Amino acid sequence: MTTSAVAKPWYQAWVLIAVERLLIKIRQPKSRADELIELRRRLREELAGGADDEERALARAVHAHKLSVAAELRSISSCRSCATGQPWPRGHYDGGDCCSGVTADLFDDNELAALAHAGTRPRDLTPPRDDHAGCAFRGPRGCTLDVTHRPARCVHYHCDTLRRELHARGQLDAVEAKLAELNRAMQRFVTVHQARLDREVLAPLIEALMGGQTQLAQLVVRSPDNSITTDLSG
Repeated sequence: MTTSAVAKPWYQAWVLIAVERLLIKIRQPKSRADELIELRRRLREELAGGADDEERALARAVHAHKLSVAAELRSISSCRSCATGQPWPRGHYDGGDCCSGVTADLFDDNELAALAHAGTRPRDLTPPRDDHAGCAFRGPRGCTLDVTHRPARCVHYHCDTLRRELHARGQLDAVEAKLAELNRAMQRFVTVHQARLDREVLAPLIEALMGGQTQLAQLVVRSPDNSITTDLSG
């Protein structure tokens, strides 16, 4: 296979990413465009990492528990008006007060890794075209992401208004039990994910140290009387 043939898929991917970023900048407010481009970049970087079968299985477990909690919250109404009357950016839209944070904070490294290894891809991160007020995916009709591609924390946040509604509906205990299961699943994923990242950081350092030991060993030779000397001739 020629060098040009190997480079061609990489070049095509780079061109597609460049076009994607241009379209985002054209279609979106600058603040949202910047956050979305950076989020997709981080997602691609995570997907290119060395996650193993265990890490992917734990990510799928987080995903399953997240969907279980989301199913309990499907019929609630509190989130539709919880931000009414609040200062900007919280009150820019009537609902989604807890969605008014910074995108990078909501999709932190652990949350993004769990999404990546459960199947989320850059094309799944589709924003609204309305005003940017908080998370890049918050719009006048709620979140534009399918729950499949939302961070686990997006079903984990419970304000007092929502808790009261769940209590009135007789769901609070069941939701809290499922949230505890989700939290445990996320903790297991984070432990394995962080251990892998630590290995990736330490691997080149260990390799460099081992290489230095090998070079030192090559300089040490034994003299005819079996004493150790240092060979500095080369």
